[in-house]
Amino acid sequence: MRFGVVIALCVIAFGKATAQGTSGTPVIDPTSLDAPPIDPAEELGKGTSEKTGRGITPLIAPVPFKNSQIGWGGALMMGAIHRFDPDTTIKPSTGAVAGLASENGTWGVMGLELARLGHDTWRVRGMASYLDLKYDFYGIGIDAGESGIAVPLDQTLFMTGGVILRRVIPGLYLGGSFIWIHTTVALREVPAGALVVPDQTTADLLAPGVQGEVDTRDNDYWPEHGSLAELKARFFSTQSGESGSFQRYQLSWSSFNALRGKSLVLAMNINACAAPGDAPFYGLCSLGSGRYTLRGYTQGRYRDHYGNVVQVELRAHTAGRFGGAVFGGFGQVAPGFSDIWSAQLLPAGGIGARFQLSEKYPMHMRLDYAWGRDGGLLYFSVAEAF
Repeated sequence: MRFGVVIALCVIAFGKATAQGTSGTPVIDPTSLDAPPIDPAEELGKGTSEKTGRGITPLIAPVPFKNSQIGWGGALMMGAIHRFDPDTTIKPSTGAVAGLASENGTWGVMGLELARLGHDTWRVRGMASYLDLKYDFYGIGIDAGESGIAVPLDQTLFMTGGVILRRVIPGLYLGGSFIWIHTTVALREVPAGALVVPDQTTADLLAPGVQGEVDTRDNDYWPEHGSLAELKARFFSTQSGESGSFQRYQLSWSSFNALRGKSLVLAMNINACAAPGDAPFYGLCSLGSGRYTLRGYTQGRYRDHYGNVVQVELRAHTAGRFGGAVFGGFGQVAPGFSDIWSAQLLPAGGIGARFQLSEKYPMHMRLDYAWGRDGGLLYFSVAEAF
């Protein structure tokens, strides 16, 4: 269990490692980076309702990775699973500091605390991070994504934020959040016929927000029954920079139904995103990024003000520690809310293998290969996609 939590913390906090096939140019989408540290759905101390004991469990691990977006690299994490509450039936809290670096010059550092207080009546999250990202920008809209033309960018991102949620009734948590971001975006080089890169400047963004979740899953790692619904709304104002005020909304729902106990589970997910207003390109909705990613599409290649994802996954598990999955779905992006209903469907599907890291807890290492309309992608990560 400790090994699984260590790997999960590093992988979830720094994004899923992928390797691309023959098509397209790799890219990192900066908007995916705000989700792991501050969203309640991305808790790093998740588990089951089983007793987990008292005391502090130290965490330390170097994790090498190969990512076609930023190349070979490594992450180092140090932290602890601990408790603010003496009730050992409550899931624990997690605190950590971490850093990563890759061969293309991307690097970053992060500190975070994910706390459960008062018999899990309160859930408090806090984080601060600095990232220097080198990635490719494809433009905005379906036509830009289809063209496959990209320019190389260098973006620095200093971000701090927090979330406070209170349990209203069993399973329902409501509360507020805030994010402050200082970012710079610059071209690494100017190729002939380069795309116009919006907001190529320094910007300071402040975003108070509200969010809530309803969680009836029987297990966080490999649910057999129940559902998870989440709503997040953030209201950005620009203190400096070319973009003005904008909002970012995300609504997601996941359902889990056991067809044959743990050995065969049908999982479904619907995810909708909206970023109305004068949003910078890195604040738009993007396929292939974030927790409810549509596997099979390069992060950031298809982005716009509105987007959605619908996906279904059939998960199978042996009596031992091995399992597999078959999945499929589609996504859409569009410039306006009314346009999303007629936007082009971007289909995807794939297969995957699973290995349970702990005999006691069903946390899995997963290896997925997914096909989208532009080619195939290999994913290596810990925990399920949704």
